[in-house]
Amino acid sequence: MAATDKPIIQVNIVAADRPVWSGTAVQISIPASEGSMGILADHEPVMTATKDGLIKVIQPNGETLGFEVTDGFISFDSNKLTVAVETCKDGVDLNTSSAE
Repeated sequence: MAATDKPIIQVNIVAADRPVWSGTAVQISIPASEGSMGILADHEPVMTATKDGLIKVIQPNGETLGFEVTDGFISFDSNKLTVAVETCKDGVDLNTSSAE
C-alpha cells in the first residue's frame, strides 16, 4: 500500500466520446503544446493546450499507467487535474510505446 505522507493529485481524463480514467496520482507527465510537462502535487495552477502524445500517470502505489492522446487541454488547480482530449487510447504498454 502507498505511503500516506505522499501528497496526491486527483486526476480525471476524458475524451470527447467518453470518460477515460479517474483516480489519484503522485506525478503526471503530459505532452503539452510547448513540450513535455511534469506535474507534481502542489504545482502552481496551470491551463495549457496538449498535443498528440503519451500521458503517464504514476499512481501512489508506484504503478505507471499510459494513455495515448490526441490534442486537447489540461487544467490543474488545488491538486485537481482535468485532462480533456479529442481521442484517447488507454492501457498503453509503456515498455513498447514510443509516443512522447
